[in-house]
Amino acid sequence: MAKTIAAGVSRAAIAGNLQMARTIFNFSQEDLGGRCQLRRSHISAIERQELNVGVDTIERIAGALSVSAFVLLMPRAEAQALLYEAYLAQAGQTG
Repeated sequence: MAKTIAAGVSRAAIAGNLQMARTIFNFSQEDLGGRCQLRRSHISAIERQELNVGVDTIERIAGALSVSAFVLLMPRAEAQALLYEAYLAQAGQTG
């Protein structure tokens, strides 16, 4: 039973942090998918918690956002601060 609860919490954290990251970076599901070479439907399924996401996929998504993979597993408030930091760093490089 503990595995089911932990998996559900992790899946929810990834889904919520992924949605928040897309909002911060102003990425559509298609934009983010293109950056990490995943289909839009795959990003959508992750956000709806329909997939058991592998470590490799988490790392690809995190790489596209210029954050460490663990950020996508963090509690929302902690992840938000690091995602904003990554966004500002990227904006500073392009602006």
